[in-house]
Amino acid sequence: MTIWDIKKANRTCRGSVLMEFVLVLPVYIAVMGGVLWIGMKSLDAINLRSADHWSVWSEGNRFQVRTPAMVALRNMFPRSTLVSTNAARRLEEEHSYIQFIASKITIMQTRPDYISNWMDAPYTMSGQSKSPWEMLPELSMSSSRFGNKYTQCIIMRTKGSKTAKRHWHPSLIADRDIWKFEAKEDKYPSKWELKLMDNAKYKDDKKEEEKEPKKIDFYERYDTYEDWSEPEK
Repeated sequence: MTIWDIKKANRTCRGSVLMEFVLVLPVYIAVMGGVLWIGMKSLDAINLRSADHWSVWSEGNRFQVRTPAMVALRNMFPRSTLVSTNAARRLEEEHSYIQFIASKITIMQTRPDYISNWMDAPYTMSGQSKSPWEMLPELSMSSSRFGNKYTQCIIMRTKGSKTAKRHWHPSLIADRDIWKFEAKEDKYPSKWELKLMDNAKYKDDKKEEEKEPKKIDFYERYDTYEDWSEPEK
């Protein structure tokens, strides 16, 4: 074998290795990109569960002005074009002391930027402004794996419960003989289930009851009795 045959064989090997690399490179890119995409989806799934908790707590917040949960949730999903919640509430009576709140978060997402760039590369390099991949629909993802209407629920006091008779001054409780709270607003379902949200009659928890009457002053001791009851020094 001459020196020229050896050089020719080396060039053939290098060309073969290069061709194999070109063929395998898209597979490597697809695998790495898919792993990153799955990781992002896993983080989104965790954020969706946290968003569910935040949504129901925001809906039942009675200590300050209620703000839409979406204002805070939008920052949890930077790649999403839409974040929505179907938070709903149920009261057994118009002035119920307790309310039932349920929610589910749904997001609409596009592909990650790096995947879009890979898919658009052939069209970008040829000077085309648009690629056929832009016609693909966005992906929807919710906090429910099984398509349930609600995925998070909570039982909380209503905002209007601050005027309930439970909070009256003890003197009023004694004067009006209110020792048992058995009114309609204190009756609750025998079992808290999500199907209760389907036929909720009362949904406004901010309605307050009658204004609390002025409290009754307790008796005051007579001066003579006070002097008599003081121990001698």
